[in-house]
Parts: sequence; C-alpha cells; structure tokens
Amino acid sequence: MSLPENTQYKTYASAIMPTIKGAEKMRSGRAVDTSRYSNLASRVNPQSRSAGHTANEGDRVGPIGTVSVPYSGSTRYENVHPGIDIANKIGTPIRSFTPGTITSVTSGQKQGDRGYGNSVIITDNQGNKQRYSHLQGTYVTVGQPVQRGTYLGPMGNSGSTYSTSGGTGSHLDYRVRDMYNKYINPLRFIY
Repeated sequence: MSLPENTQYKTYASAIMPTIKGAEKMRSGRAVDTSRYSNLASRVNPQSRSAGHTANEGDRVGPIGTVSVPYSGSTRYENVHPGIDIANKIGTPIRSFTPGTITSVTSGQKQGDRGYGNSVIITDNQGNKQRYSHLQGTYVTVGQPVQRGTYLGPMGNSGSTYSTSGGTGSHLDYRVRDMYNKYINPLRFIY
C-alpha cells in the first residue's frame, strides 16, 4: 500500500488513516471501523513531531495541559525558548515521559526565585538529558531509576514564572538536550 505523492494532509489522523485502514483490512479481511482513531488529530499538532517544526500555542498535550509556549517560541526571559511550556493548574501530576535515571534534583524553590525552580533532570537510555522545571515539589532522588510514567512531582510555579493572563504562572517547562548537549524538540518524547 502506498500513499499518493505530494499530498498535504491537514491532520495527523488524515495522514495515517489510509495506512491504518489498509493494515487492519489485510489483517481482518473486512471493512474497518475508524471511529476509534478520531481523537488522533486532537492529541498534538502533527508537524511538531518532526525536526524543525513546533507545537502551536494552545495545542492540548494529553492530560498534562495546554502548550503556552511552543518549541523555539519566545518568552519574557528568552528570545528563543529551547523547550515547551505546558500550562495547567498547580498540582497537576507530572510524570516521566521516558525511562532513565534521575541525575539532578533541585528543590526548596518558590515563585520569584531565579531560574528553573524545583526541577528534575532525567538522563534517558540514549543519553538525552530531560529537564522538568517549575514543579511545586519533587518526589524523586538522584540515582533513582525511573520508568515512563514515574511520578516526579506536581506542576507548580517555582522559579522564574509569570502569567500574561493574570493567573498563577503554573506550568511545566520541559527541555531536552541530546548527548551532544544540543537542544532538541521535546515533543517527540511526549507520545
């Protein structure tokens, strides 16, 4: 099965649906009910998965929250933001996106303190360093192995946070540096 060349798809779901239908039809030998795939387009901006593309502000990222600053967007503190900010209420559970080992934990920070606030860095199995910042608190220790889904702490507003809408400034700043210390788009690790 092949997809038509030079076709532009508006959503992730519309791009992969022909492949899903074909694979399931071959497996079952019958027509496929595709209604269970209808939520794919709403999960994340499909272009954000490829290098050089970013999530758009307002894109929903699973149960974590809404992208308030996309990868390579700008903030009050940075002209080019090398991560993504995902906003939600204080206390939203933040879990590890990948397995790895906790290599740094910063705690005891409050809103208005300089920098990343309460944060956790996980070094994954490929050598990427994944930083989860502005947490309300941290519940892991250096050297602890973690799996995808390990609870790291609640979302918060510690460190240099602010809200342009008059809110609390609560968000997760998620950044990933590869083994060569270069920032890479963190959205590839979220799903």
